Amino acid sequence: MSDFKPVFGIDLGTTFSAIAYIDEHKKPIVIPNIENRLITPSVIYFSDKNTFVVGDEAVNKAIADPANTISFIKREMGSDYKITIFDREYTPQDLSAKILAKLKRDAETYFMNNGLNLEVKDVVITVPAYFGMEQKGATEDAGKIAGLNVLQIINEPTAAALAFGINNLKKDQTVFVFDLGGGTFDVTILQIIGTSIDMIASDGNAKLGGKDWDDILVKYCSSLFKEKFGSDPQDDSFSYQELYERVLKAKITLSKKPKDIIVVSHEGNKLNVEITREKFEELTKDLVYQCKCFTESVLEKAVKKWNDIDIVLLVGGSTYMPMIRTLVTEMRGKEPSTEVNPDQCVAIGAAWKAFLVQTDKIVEDIREQKGDKEAEKSRKTILGHLPPITVTENVAKSLGVIAYNESGEEEVFKMIKEQTKIPCIVEDDSFSYAVDNQTSLRIRVTEGEGKKPDEVNIIGEIVLDNLPPRKRGSSINLKYNYNENKILEIEVVDIETGKSTRGKVVLKGGSSENEIQESAKHHESLTQE
Repeated sequence: MSDFKPVFGIDLGTTFSAIAYIDEHKKPIVIPNIENRLITPSVIYFSDKNTFVVGDEAVNKAIADPANTISFIKREMGSDYKITIFDREYTPQDLSAKILAKLKRDAETYFMNNGLNLEVKDVVITVPAYFGMEQKGATEDAGKIAGLNVLQIINEPTAAALAFGINNLKKDQTVFVFDLGGGTFDVTILQIIGTSIDMIASDGNAKLGGKDWDDILVKYCSSLFKEKFGSDPQDDSFSYQELYERVLKAKITLSKKPKDIIVVSHEGNKLNVEITREKFEELTKDLVYQCKCFTESVLEKAVKKWNDIDIVLLVGGSTYMPMIRTLVTEMRGKEPSTEVNPDQCVAIGAAWKAFLVQTDKIVEDIREQKGDKEAEKSRKTILGHLPPITVTENVAKSLGVIAYNESGEEEVFKMIKEQTKIPCIVEDDSFSYAVDNQTSLRIRVTEGEGKKPDEVNIIGEIVLDNLPPRKRGSSINLKYNYNENKILEIEVVDIETGKSTRGKVVLKGGSSENEIQESAKHHESLTQE
């Protein structure tokens, strides 16, 4: 027992987060927080400049002190969004680190209560499959700020498929993951073949989720109130927060009952709004249609039809809504599986991935010290009844470079196409210098689909300078190396001189190492209630 050193999987969600690990008996455990709940609201509240709280207590403060309460921060990951609280500026990474710190502390308390003094350090964190590199980079930064060692970033649908597949290995099947969380939406098709889980295709919207259903219901209730009393509850932060909390409860009720009453209070007036499930579905039919379109898109990308799909997994709390389950059932012609818990499967899958990453590291260390035979013997000992498992993901969005075309116009040239298996290495020596006497070269890295620079996202750049004057047309070799940790390393080589430069893409909207260290130092100075 004293040698037990678990690693952890974290589902860093828009509305709820969770942490899990694999115990000594190869059993996945979702760790309860100190409130004895398996999921923790992803809400942060600052009571003063030195003190914060995350979870249920923060949710309770949202109505009383909305200005110092932050939620849905995941939607801002990878952006240049900043918010000032008690004269301190916070990035999405800073705030997400607070959620991770809550999970870390509660997990350590859980072990302490069970007689183990363990530090939560090595983790795998999940992100939506359609998160770009900036968003994934920001998520890793958040982990570092919280004092965690991020072993890997893994896609949420892949984690869900792993949670399901670990008990269904050697049963070849095609799995469709429909992942609708509080703030993000992904649809992903994976194949389980033998002991391999391979991502085939993915699509989605990083800013579509249960919050959009909530917002529509808030606007509907507010419009009825304004129609009767002439004022809008959304204009007052207290009235808005109070209404929002009531809408959340009504949405949950409507998943179980045909109707509910939402009380709207503002400026001394009160209105009881009866909302039926049918009305709710009518108001949000456009959102459901968006889900349908992305679902059809991913089937097209994967070149699959519904009769090729063996099982559909519903992931994310928003899939509890009857309209979503009806949509999936009508599209497929069969009801989705109930083999995974929508709220817990992502954290469990992440925990399995962390366990597998840790196992690979231990085995490789033994291989270097004692050779192949001892290494494979150790692998069997660690895995027990489990066979070696491989998990392969795809590039969600194409990665490219901006260069001049034959017409002298800037154009985006794809280097790594969408759906390419990760890891991957792509080289291209067809690029050349644009003008005579060129002494430097700037590689602007793009993400997304499009031919024009303004149609894609420029995520970073690499500069090769101090070259001897180059002639127009002199050849350049460009190499993109996208590794399992979703990090893009680039090498640029001037073919004639052999001079080269390499480096990781500096993510726009991300944090520098100095900024991460400064944020981590400030984070450590705060008191977590």
